[in-house]
Amino acid sequence: MTEWTDFRHPNCCPCHTTRKIAYTVAEAAIRVGVSARLLRTQIDKNYLLARYVNSKPIIAHDDLVSWLNSLPTEAR
Repeated sequence: MTEWTDFRHPNCCPCHTTRKIAYTVAEAAIRVGVSARLLRTQIDKNYLLARYVNSKPIIAHDDLVSWLNSLPTEAR
């Protein structure tokens, strides 16, 4: 899987060959491999930036990557 293919349907059709520019919390959690609850906590603590469509949080791809890159490289 690369960032340019969909994780569920790699290379099956043109609609899955470009990356999404934003994800729901659930989609972002799947992409990163953590729980949606953890991401919501990170949003609540302002560690991860979310934008809102009405009351629904969405996470921009670049913000998700920035958050991931800000995490420690060693376990606590």
